[in-house]
Amino acid sequence: MKKIIKIGSLALLAFIAVCGISYMTDTTAYTNWEIVKEPGDSNTIAWTTFEWTSGELSGQHFDKLSMNIPCKIDGYTNTFTFQFDLGASFTGVYENTFSSLFTQHPAAANSIKRLKSRLQFWNGNRYFENFNLHFGKYTAINKIAHIFEGYGEKIAAFNNNDTIHLGTIGADLFKNKVLLIDYPNMQFAIADHIPNEYKNNLVDIETDKSGRVILPMKMRNKNYRIMFDNGSSIFPIITRAENISTYSTLPDMDTIQISSWGKVHGVTGKLITDTFELAGQKFSHVKVYANHSGLGIDKETDAMAGNALFWNKTIIIDFKNKKFGVK
Repeated sequence: MKKIIKIGSLALLAFIAVCGISYMTDTTAYTNWEIVKEPGDSNTIAWTTFEWTSGELSGQHFDKLSMNIPCKIDGYTNTFTFQFDLGASFTGVYENTFSSLFTQHPAAANSIKRLKSRLQFWNGNRYFENFNLHFGKYTAINKIAHIFEGYGEKIAAFNNNDTIHLGTIGADLFKNKVLLIDYPNMQFAIADHIPNEYKNNLVDIETDKSGRVILPMKMRNKNYRIMFDNGSSIFPIITRAENISTYSTLPDMDTIQISSWGKVHGVTGKLITDTFELAGQKFSHVKVYANHSGLGIDKETDAMAGNALFWNKTIIIDFKNKKFGVK
C-alpha cells in the first residue's frame, strides 16, 4: 500500500511539473517580439504619436483618461487603436472585438490557433499567428501574439475606414529596449540605447517577472516599491485599501468609479501631505487612491504610479539595463 501511495505521489509531482513547464512555455512564447524600425539615420529618434482618450467618471470629466496608439494590421484597411498599458504583461488583441471582424474578413479566423507546448496534451491558450503591428515608423512582429479571451466590445457592423479599439500594448513589447514617452508632445519612441540627450539623472529600477517597471520610492525614511502603470493614467498613486494609511490618514476627498478589465469598482482618494521621492523626483501634496476591490492591483508591490505625476515631462525607461529617468 505504501508503495502504491509513493508511486501515486511521484506521478502527481510529475504531472504538476509538466503543467508548470507547459504553462511557462505558453506565457513566455507571447513575449518574443521583434521591433523593426524604418530605414533612416540610426541616431535619429523615431517619434510616433499616441492619443489621449477622454471621458466622464463619477460626474468628473477627465481629458487624459487613457493612452491609445493608432496602428495598422496587415490585411485590413481599418485603423486599430491599442491601449498603451505598461501594467499589462502581454501585448495582444481582444477576443470579442477581433472575432467581430470575421463576418467581413472570413480569412481572419484562420489566423487564430491553439498554443501547445511539446509537453502539453490539452488545448492551450489561443494566439494570433504571424502578427504584424504597424505604428509610426515601427513594426512589431510576433509569430505568437496573445489573445485576451472574453475581452473587448463586439461590433455588429463596421466600415472599412472605421477606427476600432482592438487590444493592448503591454510591457512585453519593450523587452530589452529603451522606451521614451514625451507626454507634452503626445509621442513616444523605441530605441536600442538611451539617446545622449536623455542619459542624465537616471536611477536604478527593478522589473518583475513579466518585465513590468518597479520604481523606488522613499517617504518618511521608508522605502517602497511602486509599479509604474501608464494604464492607470489619472492616478498619481493607487494602492490596496488596507495600505492607504501608510500614505495618508486624512479624510477621503473623492470617490471615482473606474473599470479594470471590464469590471466597475470604486476608488477613494486622500491627500499625501508629506514630500516623497519617486524615481529620483520629489513630489508633495499628491493624491493617493485606495482600491477597495483589489481589481487591477499588483499584490507584489506597495502601490502603482500612473501618468499623472509625469504629464509635463518626458520619461525614459531602459528595460534592458533597468534604468529610469525624467526630463
